[in-house]
Amino acid sequence: MTKFGRLLKWLILVPVLLVVALLSVANDHRITLHFNPFAPADPVLQIDLALYQFGFAVFILGALVGAFIVWNSQRKFRRKARDNRYEAARWQAKAEQAERPETKTGPLLPGPGLGGQGLAGPGRTP
Repeated sequence: MTKFGRLLKWLILVPVLLVVALLSVANDHRITLHFNPFAPADPVLQIDLALYQFGFAVFILGALVGAFIVWNSQRKFRRKARDNRYEAARWQAKAEQAERPETKTGPLLPGPGLGGQGLAGPGRTP
């Protein structure tokens, strides 16, 4: 990031943070969240929070849900990258095996000195 980009980021970020802090101080009254829609007076399933705490909790929950959705939507790309990595390793192993010299001690084809057959084979004349 360039110096101008960093400066621009801070010129935008500082006023936004200042406004959020001022709003949280101004809206410090308590609200009650009821998690039981059938019996709102149930004291077990209700939470008493300040308004800014509720806002921050909603923001964090939204960020977590968004991160999960993005992570889940990239699943096919991660699978393809993993498959490509395995295939590249397989081809690399094949290439390394092809570069190694053969360890066989004998020739690949029988020579002319082996039983008089040579390359012509049995019963044929060269």
